[in-house]
Amino acid sequence: MKIALNNLDEEDLEVQSFIKFKSKKHKLTGKQSISQLVSRAENYADPDAKFENPDLNELSRMGFLDELISGIKTGKEASVFLGKNSTGFVAVKIYTDLRVRSFKRDASYREGRFIGDARIQKAIEQGSQAGLNAHQILWVQEEFKQMQHLYQYGVQVPKAIAVNGISLVMEFIGDEYGNPSPRISDLKMEKDEAEEAFRQSVQNLKLIVRSGKVHGDYSTFNILWHNGKAVVIDFPQVIEFKNNPNANVFLERDVNSLCKSFMKQGVKADEAKIFREVRAG
Repeated sequence: MKIALNNLDEEDLEVQSFIKFKSKKHKLTGKQSISQLVSRAENYADPDAKFENPDLNELSRMGFLDELISGIKTGKEASVFLGKNSTGFVAVKIYTDLRVRSFKRDASYREGRFIGDARIQKAIEQGSQAGLNAHQILWVQEEFKQMQHLYQYGVQVPKAIAVNGISLVMEFIGDEYGNPSPRISDLKMEKDEAEEAFRQSVQNLKLIVRSGKVHGDYSTFNILWHNGKAVVIDFPQVIEFKNNPNANVFLERDVNSLCKSFMKQGVKADEAKIFREVRAG
């Protein structure tokens, strides 16, 4: 099905108000539809602004985003939209405000991450307003950084393009008409195809480990199937082996989640064997 590029999808997506780092305004507005993210010139101080969201306006000003077209995926942590710039389609991930999204207990993921500012570190630990704002920005920037890192190591991931505030622009994984590639969890694969998808998913996990990282939430829910390729998504929780003492625990959980989620595709695997193979890189 083709998507009309100039018609916005009016379905409501779970998108909260978007708060820029160091902003003094902290009002939450609840759910918004995609049309509410697009600027209405008669109601906006800057008639040249394309979006109500200041993060998106900055990305537009830098040339990374020209328009939002439709919703791709909504979730409690973030929503993903189909966008477009001068090069073609892009995916735009906009995080839900940290104070209302569900993934708040992330201390075990953040352990060992370098922040570089003792005051910000303390504010985050104390959960102050400034700490929440900093925490939010750092969480999104972490995803952008990890995507760049894994891409350089040959892991099949979308290419990170730009980040501003709590909005991230990345390569769109889908067809020429703007239809996104499905998650493996949403498919019913033939036996040979499922086994190939599993093999590639294990190989991607090996490359992630070889690069010194652990995904932290690895299953068919975070792997797209695109033109016969397994493409890994969702990276803010990625951790480093050398700095996080929980790394092996998270890796073991990743292997367990991967194998169990592929069982729905009819693939049976020895989790202990896969863990040894992945850990060896």
